[in-house]
Amino acid sequence: MELATITLEQCLDIRHAVLWPQLERDASRVEGDEHAWHYGVLAQQQVVSCLSVFLLGDRHCQIRKFATVQDQQQRGFGGFLLRSVLERLVQMGMASVQLDARTSAVPFYTRFGFIAEGTPFCKKGVEYIRMSRGL
Repeated sequence: MELATITLEQCLDIRHAVLWPQLERDASRVEGDEHAWHYGVLAQQQVVSCLSVFLLGDRHCQIRKFATVQDQQQRGFGGFLLRSVLERLVQMGMASVQLDARTSAVPFYTRFGFIAEGTPFCKKGVEYIRMSRGL
């Protein structure tokens, strides 16, 4: 496994296929994508997992659009990616990170020190909850 900085286009391919396959590919774009940092995990020279980091303020950021290719899930790629990006954020001097987790993924994020905040909410028919952690 290898962490890589990847392009938005590489992220969009995975986001679309995993998160919103029923929508147009461009529906996987989010505001600020052009300014975000996009990271991926390479396995045999192919991007198999990706996420994007958006700067929210001076030392605060948000992870968005975290996805792993369907046939590569449950193989440790997502955990490796999240752990590696959190380490990179610490090196960059970030103080905290937040994300909106699908409620089905809360146990995954809890293993990495994220804590749920507030109440669940829905986007595009999927239930999420805000989670955060200090760095």
